[in-house]
Amino acid sequence: MISSNPEQNISIQDSRNAKLPFYCAILTLLVAIGGFENGLNTGITNIPEQIIRNCSNGYNHVQGAGVPDCLPMGDLLWGFAVGSHSLGAIFGGLGAGSLQTRFGRKKSLIYNSITWIIGGILLGASVNPVMFICGRIFTGIGTGVGSVVIPTYLGEISTIKSRGLIGSVYQDSVVIGIVVSQLVGLPLTFIPGWRILLILTSAIAIFQLVLIPIIGVESPRYLISQNKIKEAKESLQKLRKGYNIDLEFDEIIQGQSEQQINETNIENEKYVQHSLVVTDDQVGIKKPPSFKELLQNPYCRKMLFVCVGTHLAQQLNGIQSIVFYSTAIFLNVMGDSAKYVTIIIGSAILLVTLTSTFLIDRMGRRPLLLLSEIGVTIACFLIVIGSIYKSNVLLIIAFLLHVTAFSIALGALPFFIISEVIPTRFVSIVSSICLGTNWTLNFLICFVFPMMMDALKDYTFLVFGVLGVCFVIFIWIFVPETKGKSIEEITSQN
Repeated sequence: MISSNPEQNISIQDSRNAKLPFYCAILTLLVAIGGFENGLNTGITNIPEQIIRNCSNGYNHVQGAGVPDCLPMGDLLWGFAVGSHSLGAIFGGLGAGSLQTRFGRKKSLIYNSITWIIGGILLGASVNPVMFICGRIFTGIGTGVGSVVIPTYLGEISTIKSRGLIGSVYQDSVVIGIVVSQLVGLPLTFIPGWRILLILTSAIAIFQLVLIPIIGVESPRYLISQNKIKEAKESLQKLRKGYNIDLEFDEIIQGQSEQQINETNIENEKYVQHSLVVTDDQVGIKKPPSFKELLQNPYCRKMLFVCVGTHLAQQLNGIQSIVFYSTAIFLNVMGDSAKYVTIIIGSAILLVTLTSTFLIDRMGRRPLLLLSEIGVTIACFLIVIGSIYKSNVLLIIAFLLHVTAFSIALGALPFFIISEVIPTRFVSIVSSICLGTNWTLNFLICFVFPMMMDALKDYTFLVFGVLGVCFVIFIWIFVPETKGKSIEEITSQN
């Protein structure tokens, strides 16, 4: 129950001014393990590619009994095997909205750990390409679900002052996972070391599966949307330990209630007065909204366009081509040194991503997103020039510029901007649409890129450069600034 006097206990600091309470920080790091799994499984096939699919022993059991030394695959089959991770993520992303609406954010995270456990076991014990692909699909489902639920959860538990920081933790953990997959993959590029590398996914997921039920809490905003007011306040108080949560809790209630009033045209003053007492019976549970309801809401329709656009910008700039195929791209010009360049690129992504984490709440979302898109667009054109004139130095500079610019904002912002601009009631359906689109493009680019390189050769990244110009214009015109505003404040102002 909300206090009838939100100004009481003024000796305790207002939770709206909290930066990053300890428990909230611990929970953020625990949940971010899912992002680490995403990155790990994204980059895990990059460096050990040749030893997995092209070793001299083939299906023979020279180095170990029971499993073949490697899994021979041609270019097309290998492209599909790598891309099947994204294929699984499409289904995971599309189903995640319904999952987190029905079972809640916390339970969805717990259930999702199981997909990574299954996927890792299938990958590590693969005896043929079919089993390998099935493992990639399972880890992809986990990645797809995680890419919806994790940013939603982090956005809903974060404080106003740390929302940018906490929101970017997901992308930070993804990048850390990519870099770790490359660093660990280098010494494990042997038979059967690659199997150890692949089964790491299961070990990490088991760790998360054990801890989340013990120390995790459900999102207060989700609990309110399910009419569990008492549990919501207890959850928020645990997340803001040491702070007075009365005013923040009132604002969350007010924001969700006003949204329901606007949707149903019910004039009910008890939902919009801070001084009133709110009980469990006074906030009704609404059934999950349909896509038709989403489109009928002018504000949500506009923000859906913005959110989908930012996810298109994230994928259609060539970054996945670099993450999945950087070793193959550099192999022709640098030989065995290609894998070391891949690690350098991954480390650059990590360094800039961690740095940008502290800029998001200072510079704002929109300026960083513009800077990021302009940077990757310039880099795409430089890659084309470097390819035409066979300049290895220019190519390395261009690739580093690309991943650096991408890491500034394009990597993180599309994921957590959804929970910033979309009302809680519609977050699940919008997340599913955006992440379904995101992972569909991820799969198509991963699968098609080798053919693009074969057909367009030096001009491959020209396609991404032209698209980048379009996205710069899109961001400039349509993307709003959300820095320093509560979720309820943002939705009420647009």
